[in-house]
Amino acid sequence: MKKFNKIKKLSIFLIICLSSTFILAQNDLKPKKENREAIKVAFFTAKMNLNTEESRVFWPVVNEMENELKDLKDKNAHGRMMLKDKKIEDFSDRELEEMMDARIQMGKAKVDILVKYHEKFKEVLSIQKVAKFYQAGKEFKKIQLERKKQHNNPGERQGNRK
Repeated sequence: MKKFNKIKKLSIFLIICLSSTFILAQNDLKPKKENREAIKVAFFTAKMNLNTEESRVFWPVVNEMENELKDLKDKNAHGRMMLKDKKIEDFSDRELEEMMDARIQMGKAKVDILVKYHEKFKEVLSIQKVAKFYQAGKEFKKIQLERKKQHNNPGERQGNRK
């Protein structure tokens, strides 16, 4: 029965991945984002071996966390943009101090959010599956970075096909 569930999850994951080719061909950004989210959920669900009930309670918690992290990032976007547009030398010491202090506070707030949700994850999943979540996150980021690298360097993609 366990083997059947793994095969079923893997099949769903593969179907989502294969269907992504058609969705990515569209120019509309919303379907692309929804598709990326579906691929992400399928990837994590398979890696963590979540059952239906675990998925039902876990993913809303992940979505809450991601929304809080996005809100934090959006709230601090102004300072990042200012640093991007100017050289450090263009700012007064006071302006730099305020921006650097804000950056440190943002880092602290991010850690606070991560700690808060780590505790929530432990309430809805076993520690084994929480650990698998973090591991899958690293793997997923690595895959995404590789895909982005290949997308930005199409010639390199062809060179890997030997």
